[in-house]
Amino acid sequence: MTESRFWSIIEDSNHGRRLKECLAPLSEDELFGYMYWWTHFCNMSYRQDLWAVAYVVLGGCSDDSFDYFRFWLIARGREVFYKALEDADSLCDVFAKLEDPEDNDYPEQEELDYAVIEVLEERTDDEDYFNVAAERYSMPLRTYDIDFEWDEDDEESIRKVCPRTFDKWWGNDVF
Repeated sequence: MTESRFWSIIEDSNHGRRLKECLAPLSEDELFGYMYWWTHFCNMSYRQDLWAVAYVVLGGCSDDSFDYFRFWLIARGREVFYKALEDADSLCDVFAKLEDPEDNDYPEQEELDYAVIEVLEERTDDEDYFNVAAERYSMPLRTYDIDFEWDEDDEESIRKVCPRTFDKWWGNDVF
């Protein structure tokens, strides 16, 4: 699976709403190729500036919430994803354009991480199939190391990381 094919699947999934449907026709090799890129982009987005943005918009952000936020970010597509890596504050504009921020567009989408597992489980009728099959594939390890430039108890330190997002969304109850 190429990076372009991965992003094409994401694009076709309508921000993840149809992800399982888009993954269902893929072969096992393609599904694990997709998982390779998914994990790769999860690692790329494990950054303190994106966590600050999530913290501001969500009104706090635990480790798990930050994972779900990054899944949502990947589902926004290639352009939004790479722009956010260049400037996390660019997401300020994305939040303002969400069509259904309290449901389908809520900036946490945990279920997207399970899409391949669920497709394989439905295909094989075996709950453990993904774990067994995964041993045949080489996947990147998930990254869990960040040096924070901000402190959740210091609003000004958060504002320095993402000033536009902070000014627009801090204390806003939209989500």
